[in-house]
Amino acid sequence: MEEARRVLQEVFKFDSFRLEQEAVIRRLLVDSDNALVLFPTGGGKSLTYQIPGLCLEGLTLVISPLIALMRDQVDALVAKGVKAASIDSTQDAGRIAWVKEEVTSGAMKILYVAPERLNNEGFISLMKRVKISLLAVDESHCISQWGASFRPEYLKIARFADEMDVERVLCLTATATESVSRDICDSFYIHRTEGVFRIPVYRPNLSLNAEVFSNTEQRIKRLVTILKARTGPAIVYVTLQRHAEEVMNSLRSHGEDAMMYHAGMPAEERERVQLAFMDSDRSVVVATIAFGMGIDKANIRQVIHFHMPKALENYSQEVGRAGRDGLRSDCYMFLCASDLPVLEGFARGDTCAKRDIELWIQEVATKEPGSDGTLDFNLYKQAKDYDIRQNVLGLCYAQLELDHGYIRATTPFFEIYDISSRTPAGWQAVLGDISPAAVVIRTHWTLKAGKYQINLVHAAQYSRMERTKNPKTLTILHPAGHIWSKPSQLRNRYMVLNAMPKSSKDIKSLATTMYQRMVGREEEAVEKIRKVIGYATADDCMAQGLATYFGDDDAVPDGMCGHCTFCTTGAGVEYEPIAQSVPSPHAIRAILDACPERDDPRLLARMAFGITSPRLTIGKWSTSHPLFGSMVNTDFNALVAAFDAECKKAGYAKAEPALVARTTTKRTYSQTSSSSYRGGSGGSYKRGRRGRW
Repeated sequence: MEEARRVLQEVFKFDSFRLEQEAVIRRLLVDSDNALVLFPTGGGKSLTYQIPGLCLEGLTLVISPLIALMRDQVDALVAKGVKAASIDSTQDAGRIAWVKEEVTSGAMKILYVAPERLNNEGFISLMKRVKISLLAVDESHCISQWGASFRPEYLKIARFADEMDVERVLCLTATATESVSRDICDSFYIHRTEGVFRIPVYRPNLSLNAEVFSNTEQRIKRLVTILKARTGPAIVYVTLQRHAEEVMNSLRSHGEDAMMYHAGMPAEERERVQLAFMDSDRSVVVATIAFGMGIDKANIRQVIHFHMPKALENYSQEVGRAGRDGLRSDCYMFLCASDLPVLEGFARGDTCAKRDIELWIQEVATKEPGSDGTLDFNLYKQAKDYDIRQNVLGLCYAQLELDHGYIRATTPFFEIYDISSRTPAGWQAVLGDISPAAVVIRTHWTLKAGKYQINLVHAAQYSRMERTKNPKTLTILHPAGHIWSKPSQLRNRYMVLNAMPKSSKDIKSLATTMYQRMVGREEEAVEKIRKVIGYATADDCMAQGLATYFGDDDAVPDGMCGHCTFCTTGAGVEYEPIAQSVPSPHAIRAILDACPERDDPRLLARMAFGITSPRLTIGKWSTSHPLFGSMVNTDFNALVAAFDAECKKAGYAKAEPALVARTTTKRTYSQTSSSSYRGGSGGSYKRGRRGRW
């Protein structure tokens, strides 16, 4: 531990460890054992692997979900003289080659990668040649299917740790319930008591408040009042990207110089907004949840959830960005009935029709492997073909791999390459290359808009040459300065481990199992929304309620923080949006007239409720259609049942789309926000037992 203290002081310039940091580092360095760190946002998690990483002889490999976050961490370490780097999809071949050389030579101490990198054959080969002294899994709650941010690629990290014979593992997260913690411990062989280090989520300087509104105008007015009273920077969280712009414009019209931030903005603009926020003492950012990861600003005085968060995990992480300097900071959660359809849309949107899963399984099971023993698929195309979102397809493939052992993901590749001349001499070198792969490329490329384009999959099929040789040729030509090449249409690739079911009966059985898992996750997501409402409306201290949710029952002294909504008023807010349990027959008929498909009741329910899907988008029954989302005030399951009855009458048949009048005008934020589960009859909703919530 003496070396750890030296690194703390000389490299990171801290006099002493904070809270549980020293105990975690002792667990790793002295006990040489695995650990789980449950520190709230801003609790100093990164030092618990960075310091051991500089004390241990081998490589510390960090799995992190966001490229921007990895870059921030690497830049900060390099500025301190630490040999650290990342490998990610935005880097060129030269940079990646340099990082690999530094890793194999032993010079690199800390390497950051995304979990998807564990599917890359080249990376796995690299890791087999080095000693991984420490594997740090950031945002490790993503490994648990009970978590709010589950990512299927995280499931493969534990297998990687076993196969690479990693010496010790450190899992880190700010948001883990007891069930999520158990999942993490079980996956990485972490002792549930001795190996778990927790700092309670309770922050006594945060004032947690909940307020109820009946429409957007009321919320904007209250938001302006709150912001005008601020004494430092503020973050206003919204649900959708378009909400960020609309709320920002509303604030500007009231004299507030607000900025916006969401994942759909150009990277340069996002960076500009983030830097402006970090440099200012009074800046306001209206943002989706994309803003905040890696933000380490001590004096954020206000965090306002303009829209209700979809889970208490999100809420805890986001309010945790306020008041890291220990000074009083105010957090507000706005509740409005019109928010719930959007949140439920997120929860319901990933479940597809069971029939579509069957058709997808049939394609995967019956496709013949290539000469290298692998299957490859364009998930973007499959998403459209089977009306399954791409992220859901990723989960389905992960289930085939991890739950059933049929396949194993390996290095993906790009199907299409656009090729253009870089220099006249270089182009002559391309034309004069007589290697078999180069000849195949020239034989099968086509001229488009002054550039050549080649489909490597088709070229391999017609030439009978192994597909992998063609991109290798392009990779050689590009850095040599001969050509510009731009890849597109990623194809995921899988080694076949065991024969998949091919009979109709077995395919239906497997599809049923996978579909039931989908429905189960959907209901879990809806239940998380219910828990947010229950938390905000409970007759209990809000700080105590949040601490209890994460298993910290005794964190709040006497169970009362003294400054939340309940502690200051003596009661929780009154709010009970109720969905219509019986759909309107006229509204049902309107959807049926607009969308002639009768093979998928859930497709019709999605259109009525306002949940997009690839098939709805292709059929122009999505956001551009005037009836899309026209039944957001109706219970979703009741919609599915009503449309199922209609589809049954039609024999669950596909139909040609009818010619109907359409509008290209998307529904505006005010239109969606003005609807409510009871018609918007006021700002006070009494809690009860009816309906979905």
